[in-house]
Amino acid sequence: MNKEYPIRVVTKITGLSADQIRKWEERYSILNITRSSKGSRRFTDKDLELLQLMLEAKRLGFSLQEIGELNLGELRVMLNDFQGNLSKVSYPELEQLSSSTREYFDTCIDSLKEYNITKMEKAIYDVAMELGAVYVIHKFMVPFIKHVGRLWKNNKISKSQERFANAVIRNYLENYRASFKGFNSENPTALIATPKGQKAELGCLVNSCLSVASGWNNIYLGTDLSAEDLVQAVVSSKSSCLILSVLYPLDDQSLRNQLLKIRAGIGENVEIVINGKKSNVYSETYKTINAKVVHDLFSMPSLLEDVRMSVLS
Repeated sequence: MNKEYPIRVVTKITGLSADQIRKWEERYSILNITRSSKGSRRFTDKDLELLQLMLEAKRLGFSLQEIGELNLGELRVMLNDFQGNLSKVSYPELEQLSSSTREYFDTCIDSLKEYNITKMEKAIYDVAMELGAVYVIHKFMVPFIKHVGRLWKNNKISKSQERFANAVIRNYLENYRASFKGFNSENPTALIATPKGQKAELGCLVNSCLSVASGWNNIYLGTDLSAEDLVQAVVSSKSSCLILSVLYPLDDQSLRNQLLKIRAGIGENVEIVINGKKSNVYSETYKTINAKVVHDLFSMPSLLEDVRMSVLS
């Protein structure tokens, strides 16, 4: 499942120019790009994650000199710790767009206002051809859904328009997940759900899509399951990993007990991966249950690949 990308694809995914990438590689040891037999750069998912984490660090005010000598794990921890202490989580979704995706983004917003499903679906599939089926999810779809939610909260669009956009995105994600047919006996199994009280279906579907693309057999259960139900499902299915989405609310005190029950019920040998917004209320519990946590979605494919290799070893 080790995928490689040429620099022309990486520029589309990250929004960085080829010259920027080459200069960063020359200056900062954190980037160590491999070469093909012909000498051209070949980027892995981890290289893409590094570039996007470096961009995020710059946005937060760090200099590249400060982070250039770190490794991937240290950079993940630094950004998670820094952002986890912020009192308010911000989502500058428009800043996440590259020049190659902004045109499609604007088309989707226009089609939203017209309820034009054909126009929106075409824009989504066109940008997926540009970025690839996996990276279009967190470099385009997630920013789009966040922006739609912000427009609705600010009374710029109606509730029905917000529901329309969510339905189109949900349909794409479900079709993508369904394109991976059947179980592969050589792959480990991941169970994807949200714990009780967490009802963000799109976040759960994103986790499902990213896991199947990372080489996991996929059992998708959806949202709002009790600890008892999740434990029973993990044990009965003999899953190696439980992938949870924790997005809203971020201050549910009952979630701590749910997570503790889940860990006690599934044992220490099953990995728990949590993808969600930052919450100081949950952070200590995540450590207690030894969960691997991703707050930035672009780190999810790389983390899932790491966990998969660990399970198989």
